[in-house]
Amino acid sequence: MTLFIRAQIILLAIVGMTWVKTLASQRSTVPTSGIDTTAAINVIRAEYKNINTAKLITEGFKYEAEGCVEGGQVKYFLNQKKEIVKIVESGSIGDGSWNREFYFQSGKFIFCYETLIGGPAIGPETKTEHRTYVKDDQVLRYMDDKNIVPAEATAADALKISYKLLKAYTTKKFAEVLCQ
Repeated sequence: MTLFIRAQIILLAIVGMTWVKTLASQRSTVPTSGIDTTAAINVIRAEYKNINTAKLITEGFKYEAEGCVEGGQVKYFLNQKKEIVKIVESGSIGDGSWNREFYFQSGKFIFCYETLIGGPAIGPETKTEHRTYVKDDQVLRYMDDKNIVPAEATAADALKISYKLLKAYTTKKFAEVLCQ
């Protein structure tokens, strides 16, 4: 085989691998089941509004873990059927703090709104917002501030943490769930 043919084969393999990686990354952020993303997000937004305007039962808990969180709080919001529909987890460490709101519909995670505030002791404070829209445990959209971006580990983390916090409601082992 000549050097020219080998170079073409190698180039074709590299292009093919790049295409496969691109396709794989798109599949992680775009539903493959033919879901109308816009309609699904509108349903999530309507449920978010319903949850935040409903009369809910609130149960709050505090936790701390050295090197992980200072002044940690977890609040559970239950509807009249005693189903958890919202969990708010917040805390701080050093010069930073966070607040994460997890929303559920029929026991399934549907949305996370997260704010991160922090900065150096001398200098401006920064605020970052993340939004994760989920349907059937699949990320539909991930937003960093107001920008739609490919789903990151943060989006997968929101999904994982949401269900761990649901379980922690009975165990009350919040630091174990959140500081791993």
